[in-house]
Amino acid sequence: MGENYNSNNGMLPQTPNTGSFFAFWSVLFGGLGLLTDCLPLFSIWNLPAGLIFGLTGIALAVLSKKGKPFSHQAQLGLILSIISAVCGLLLALFIIFVYDVMDTNTPLGLYFRQVFEATTQALMPTGGAGK
Repeated sequence: MGENYNSNNGMLPQTPNTGSFFAFWSVLFGGLGLLTDCLPLFSIWNLPAGLIFGLTGIALAVLSKKGKPFSHQAQLGLILSIISAVCGLLLALFIIFVYDVMDTNTPLGLYFRQVFEATTQALMPTGGAGK
């Protein structure tokens, strides 16, 4: 009956090491990078975000290692971050390619210009709404 549930048997409480802190942030940045890679439609400035989040996540996963093998959380963060960085790089290169080809007089350049103009027309508010 006299048990004390608050005692720690003379041992100090264990705090999580900084490796798990970096691993957590690696997973978070890898996930955010994948999310921004999947949603590039909101802004052209959103395109390099997946690449930046991915590279940051890779750095955090490596920092979490600290001379020991990768934890499972750090492995997950590393995998998500690598996928995010690669997809972000591919998306950025694709957009650069599209804008570069739009300036040419090739059939592909004409097609990209027509798609861009049609999309701009569809997204513009109509002028007769207030009349």
